[in-house]
Amino acid sequence: MSDHDESAVKELYERLDREAKSAGYHLNPDREFTSILVEGLFANKERYGYMLCPCRIGTGDREKDRDIICPCDYRDSDLDEYDQCY
Repeated sequence: MSDHDESAVKELYERLDREAKSAGYHLNPDREFTSILVEGLFANKERYGYMLCPCRIGTGDREKDRDIICPCDYRDSDLDEYDQCY
């Protein structure tokens, strides 16, 4: 973990894990890798006020970034093509 409050990142990870499971998805089982992505979501929420996908480049304008707010519009096509999110 970097500068972010480790407990807040862990709490977000657990929330996202519950939400993913309730929607029929699962987080990557590599917890260390997934935690890096969750930290990126956390950082973007602090930076932009919304959880912008850390794998995509945003503008900081919520309306323009609407398609890349997690879970982004590309999730299902990425899962179909790559068996995982981009």
